[in-house]
Amino acid sequence: MPTPLVEPLPIAVGLRFDDTMRQYVHEEDLDTFGKFRIELGSTQVPVFERVFAALFERIEVVDSVETPAASVDAIIAPSVEELQFSIPGQTRSGFFEVWIKYKIDVYHPSGELLGSWPLPAYGKSNSQNLGFMDGGQSQGLNDATIWALRDAAAHVAFYFPIAPEIKALAAAVEAAEASG
Repeated sequence: MPTPLVEPLPIAVGLRFDDTMRQYVHEEDLDTFGKFRIELGSTQVPVFERVFAALFERIEVVDSVETPAASVDAIIAPSVEELQFSIPGQTRSGFFEVWIKYKIDVYHPSGELLGSWPLPAYGKSNSQNLGFMDGGQSQGLNDATIWALRDAAAHVAFYFPIAPEIKALAAAVEAAEASG
């Protein structure tokens, strides 16, 4: 996953990844198409760490939203609300597709919720490119999932800095630093 090329905001952010986010697994039995498992947890956390590290002056992983150990200006807590996928056999389209619906909560260091930000992500891979590989179905879903994570990272890099809560936070931090 490439690091976004953005100018970091002068904000120190705590990142909170709960156990569900770190260990997220989606399993689904599609009757005639078989059972599928998408292990998202170990992949998505480094993606979010990388994109937020590019967006903010300093990040630190924190254990709690209510009492962060770090001195931070805000706490960001991403979560997965839903994951859906389709395979070529279902849609007769020749593509594997993955949709992930994230929610990113932004908290004041006191634990007060400042805002919630929806984050849709979509990924697609072509089954024809995977036909020569063993486990084409698994590889197809894996590739579509990686593209969905890239989509999530791009959305965060482009749109998160202009979210009203983040713009207000950056202005408040800059004003506090200017006043000494």
